[in-house]
Amino acid sequence: MGADKWNKVIEFLKTSNATPEKVLNMLKTIYSKRTGPESDYEVVRNSWAYIVVGAIANKTGTPKDNKKRGTRNIIRNWVKTKQYESDWRCFHMRKVKNKKLNKVEWDQGSHEDFKKISAERHLKQINDIWVSKIGKKIKSTLTPTGKFPRSSPLSNNLKKVYGE
Repeated sequence: MGADKWNKVIEFLKTSNATPEKVLNMLKTIYSKRTGPESDYEVVRNSWAYIVVGAIANKTGTPKDNKKRGTRNIIRNWVKTKQYESDWRCFHMRKVKNKKLNKVEWDQGSHEDFKKISAERHLKQINDIWVSKIGKKIKSTLTPTGKFPRSSPLSNNLKKVYGE
């Protein structure tokens, strides 16, 4: 890669609030070879796509009438529910300092974190998961009734999280 291409990257970084440490950590995460098992955080974050696909397939939050509804309408209905906020907060964790133990731990996202994102943005992000390659792969594993089979990646991830 030529110096002029790197100069574009450096100019962009100068105008952002990125620090060299943050950029280096991001690059290591993206381009490094994986060693060791997934962390608990990664297992939980990777399970979010399964929650999204399952909720849409089961029309969570949608009235139980027999009207035919589009995917965006189903997603919009789910995003309006308290269950969606609860799910989002559980799967979008943040680091908090435990003052008693004097260490950093993961905790669920806050209500404020959730409210910082508009409903339309939540809708777009959920739809992006639904139409993504991983979303299509997850949809293909669902039973005809929209349920996950007993042995699925989601159930395996949940077993890891809960230590079963």
